Amino acid sequence: MKNLKTIIAILAISLATTFSTTATEKSPSKITKQMRTEVVSMLGNNLNIEFDTSTTSAEVSFMINSKNEIVVVNVKSKVNEFNSYVKNKLNYKKINVKGIKKGKIYIIPVKINKK
Repeated sequence: MKNLKTIIAILAISLATTFSTTATEKSPSKITKQMRTEVVSMLGNNLNIEFDTSTTSAEVSFMINSKNEIVVVNVKSKVNEFNSYVKNKLNYKKINVKGIKKGKIYIIPVKINKK
């Protein structure tokens, strides 16, 4: 009987930790959608960057400081010119989205199409 209680306790703890770690939000919230829209509009549509493939992707990591300014932390891209382009366009630009957490690192995927 003691072994059965132990097994049930272990099983309950395992299930609780498993469900708590997989219970993250899968779809982006309204705040992150608004933030993505504003960041993409800041980047613009006209890039004077040459790259080999027809499309390429990048991942932009940034945070919001206490003055509601974007601080670019990292840009993961195969195109080096795009890294500096993003930093020049976004660094210390004000963002007007309510409900954002200051100091939290946000990651936004960006897809770049060749014209």
